[in-house]
Amino acid sequence: MAPDMPIPALRLYIVTFNCGLLPINTEAFASQLFSGLTSSKLPDVLVLSLQEIAPIPQSLIGGSFLIPFFERIYHAVQKGARKVSNATDGPPIYSPVSTRNLGLTGIMVFTKRPEAISDIETASVGVGMAEMGNKGAVGVRFTYQDSGSSTELTFVAAHLAAMESEVRRRNEDWENIVRGLVFSSTTAESKQNARAISDEGLPLLSISPRDASIFKPTSHLFLAGDLNYRTSKLAPAPSDHNDSFPQPYHSPLSPNHFSNLFKDDQLNQERLAGRTCHGLTEAAVTFPPTYKYSIKEPFLTSDEDLAHWNWAQHRWPSWCDRILYLDIPSWLSRVEPQAKLITHKYSALPLQPTSDHRPVSLEVSVPLVPIPSPDDEDGDDPRVNPPFDININWKRQRDRARILEIIVGFSMYFTTTWEGGGVLIAMIAGAVGSYFAFRAMLDV
Repeated sequence: MAPDMPIPALRLYIVTFNCGLLPINTEAFASQLFSGLTSSKLPDVLVLSLQEIAPIPQSLIGGSFLIPFFERIYHAVQKGARKVSNATDGPPIYSPVSTRNLGLTGIMVFTKRPEAISDIETASVGVGMAEMGNKGAVGVRFTYQDSGSSTELTFVAAHLAAMESEVRRRNEDWENIVRGLVFSSTTAESKQNARAISDEGLPLLSISPRDASIFKPTSHLFLAGDLNYRTSKLAPAPSDHNDSFPQPYHSPLSPNHFSNLFKDDQLNQERLAGRTCHGLTEAAVTFPPTYKYSIKEPFLTSDEDLAHWNWAQHRWPSWCDRILYLDIPSWLSRVEPQAKLITHKYSALPLQPTSDHRPVSLEVSVPLVPIPSPDDEDGDDPRVNPPFDININWKRQRDRARILEIIVGFSMYFTTTWEGGGVLIAMIAGAVGSYFAFRAMLDV
């Protein structure tokens, strides 16, 4: 590319949201989904990182049990896009590229130009109990091409261990994600699997482990999710809620202003110390904590219009919901000095009526140029030297955990839900009826 020619850019919008184990309110989510944009121009690619997408039984079972929850989000995307573009009807603005889940964590990728996307790969790993998907990560990787220019993108949706004191466990979860999130090709099935959920892809047997890693040398990387890092290792004292929790009326000079809490942000501390999210960077956090709110009015209201934040009293307000990324690698900067990853806006969206988390969004422009293979001198980049090696037993462990998810999921479904209880009673009644019918035939 000539030095005086501007580099084309891909406009990308990422939103992470902990759904709170409930189906989203479609109208509410649609009304705020794109409020993190800097203009009314819709992005080329929309990526949704979702945690606690449904009740635990349905999430662990997956498949058709999750379709109603994903469908609500799909319709919210279309409604929100029409609102921004002032279109009342017509065909959907966004096409789903990939919809995947690993237990309670899901990812949805949408684009205005599905023909621009190719070489889709997916990955998933559980880091919860017995490596099940009550916590874990799911990823999607693909190539985006437009007007002869292309770039490769990797997106990871993650949900790490909860509770204030579990900093080391969260760091271990990150390590297990890096070791176990091994990407698999779905290119041959991309159309039929655009809305598929839960299924594993085909193992990448023909490429090097490094190219199957989360840190692929020729790919951009974005990590979004409920990473659960807090602003304290201890729960708040009873008096802290009134004395220390931030409110919208606190000025930046007040010791109670929310920015003061960020000094104790665990993610920032652990990341800068090299114990988690290795090599990843984050735009400046200028928005209030995203967790934990009491689920009560007012909802869907911007911080500028709020007089009070309804914090839950038993958790310190924290920035649990985050979006991080790898910056442009040095070897790309040497051959394309104009290639810049530009963050336009990093913000928290208004509180939704179904969750104690606020969604977080990132609007960013990615240079539409391929990342070449690195030189040996770039060893400090995690794309070249990942912090952890791939777990060679990742596939066996995922298969074993998937069996446990099915067993636990159906056990909980039959014993903890009205719908599942009704099915179980019907099955028992059918079995008893069949038994007596069979006995009656034998007595004839």
